[in-house]
Amino acid sequence: MPDPSAHALFEILVREHADRLMAYLRAVSRDSNTADDIFQETMMRAWRRLDSYDRERPFGPWLRGIARMVVMEGWRSKQTIASEAMLEAVESHASRFDGPSGTEFSERLAHLDACVKALAEPYATTIDLVYRTGQPLDAVAAHVQENIETIKKRVQRARAMVAECLHRKGLFA
Repeated sequence: MPDPSAHALFEILVREHADRLMAYLRAVSRDSNTADDIFQETMMRAWRRLDSYDRERPFGPWLRGIARMVVMEGWRSKQTIASEAMLEAVESHASRFDGPSGTEFSERLAHLDACVKALAEPYATTIDLVYRTGQPLDAVAAHVQENIETIKKRVQRARAMVAECLHRKGLFA
């Protein structure tokens, strides 16, 4: 069991990598319930093994390694999730997103935020309502007094502008 001071480190690292781990698990499992179960088991095992984590190495691959073991155990027993070949393919793709530390992720997030803030109106307001406040498109349309098709097109264009901004910064291929 990790020492009590490790709890904060674990919480930060998990928060930083949870979305990517879930994307990985959804790619290798056949349904979201299975992915959720594997995620929970992975978190429990990672917590118990936190003392073995080498802080000089990226956390994401370590966490995916634990998840991979959980997935393979489930595959051998139930055959309800991805094969080893599928795991290799997904791991190869997922490893492209691993960075040396949380700093890189934070920097990317800062660039994303800057690109969103650079959007002209009405795109900035629309993106803010959809992504920052989480409002559904029909609620955004009512809020800004536009029809939903206009809002859909606005979101599509805003996302393209943000993608182009990130591409110019070298963060988006």
